[in-house]
Amino acid sequence: MKLIESKVELIEQQPGLEGMYKQIELAGRTCYKSEDKITEDSAKEFVDRMIKLGHGAMLEHGTVYLHIPFGDVLVKDFYKNNKYSKYKQTSLDPESGVVDVLVTTNLRVLVENNRLDDLQYVCEPTEYHEKRITARFTCDRGVSHEIVRHRVMSFAQESQRYVGYDKDKFGSEVVFIKPHWYEEEFPACLTWIEALKEAEKRYMELREFGLQPQDARGVLPNATKTEIVVTGFESDWKHFFKLRTAGAAHPDMRKLAVELKELMYGKEV
Repeated sequence: MKLIESKVELIEQQPGLEGMYKQIELAGRTCYKSEDKITEDSAKEFVDRMIKLGHGAMLEHGTVYLHIPFGDVLVKDFYKNNKYSKYKQTSLDPESGVVDVLVTTNLRVLVENNRLDDLQYVCEPTEYHEKRITARFTCDRGVSHEIVRHRVMSFAQESQRYVGYDKDKFGSEVVFIKPHWYEEEFPACLTWIEALKEAEKRYMELREFGLQPQDARGVLPNATKTEIVVTGFESDWKHFFKLRTAGAAHPDMRKLAVELKELMYGKEV
């Protein structure tokens, strides 16, 4: 058994199509804790496999920024009416009189609407594109349940169905997250730790009896550590911060929300 602190980090998508593929692979491999299989050239193959298998949820983590010619009416009108995309008309060069159509979307939108040809319009984000931002939380299951309430975002979470904590890869132990009230000398901590030790013991016994992780996980508590990758438009994150940094928010959730807000905007905001 191991106790760790919760944490959050920003995961910046690297430039170009390859950067998008790598972002998707990182999110997808978080689910099965198979990050050790990531290589310099494994991302495209991983994404192709997700497309073939119909695992569209992982494709949502690949942000696509488009610069579409104003005259391409069919293309621009599709994104203007797509609820998973952000659309803006402006002029990057006002003196030219050219109207630019700037779109922020994700790879799932393109794949499921047979619009992969639109990748010809891929560009790096401008100041007029609404940004999509990805964060990775290491937290307990209770906090992750609050995060996934923000359903407009995209999620990729460590799967207790497939991850077996009895394996050497995971140190043959279950990892738990320290709560905000944790103090080693606090009498309640002794009871809490004993409960976690018992849960871990029973989990390992169930695995020895031959139960799959998806069945043995039933004895694990909300304090169990999980990792969850979350991607959303900046406007969605602002709504997240409004709710999760408020005084009424759960202290463990608020701690991470405040930390992430500071990572995005600095401590002065």
